[in-house]
Amino acid sequence: MPKNKGKKRAHNNESDAVANKQEATTTSSAEAAPITAEGEMPKKKFYRSRAHCNPLSFNEAFDYPTRPDLFDWTEDHYPEHPTLAQDDTEMSGFNSQSAAIRPDVLDVGCGFGGLTMALSPALPNNTILGLEIRAKVTEYVRLRIVAQRKEHPGQYQNCSVMRTNAMKYLPSFFPKAALEKLFFCFPDPHFKRKNHPRRIVSERLLS
Repeated sequence: MPKNKGKKRAHNNESDAVANKQEATTTSSAEAAPITAEGEMPKKKFYRSRAHCNPLSFNEAFDYPTRPDLFDWTEDHYPEHPTLAQDDTEMSGFNSQSAAIRPDVLDVGCGFGGLTMALSPALPNNTILGLEIRAKVTEYVRLRIVAQRKEHPGQYQNCSVMRTNAMKYLPSFFPKAALEKLFFCFPDPHFKRKNHPRRIVSERLLS
């Protein structure tokens, strides 16, 4: 009798293990499932990421133009920019109107895009771009902008977000004297002397 009870108990343990495994699989599938449809407002809980990222040790490759004037900002970022008019005149391989559209206000380390979104109606005559190094956070801001454009036609067309390492690639996107404003909200101060090269606000970047 004790042996049978032991077998029954073992069988029950196996059943519980299988049930727990199935539940874990269901839970993981449910966690992986939320992918925000284009045009819908994303939920921040699915796009959270570590607050800090060392830009000096971040070795993932980013695409960047060889010269700032070769990058067409209207293709992915400002397809319906307020100043964009229909013009068939070609200039340097793309529309002359498109060539004139370039961000002049940057939100460096934009996070979840609160300031980037607020600057759009506050500075209607400027072109705002949020820069973020974290992939999930950048995607959240992009979806948020797309959702606002859909909900408010004609608005938020002068703001966008781009994933890049601003400390490395900023000069590749913007020529000298091209920016009117730079926002650095809550940058990591890096008090230790050995970490001073990680500071985003530095002579190297601003020069």
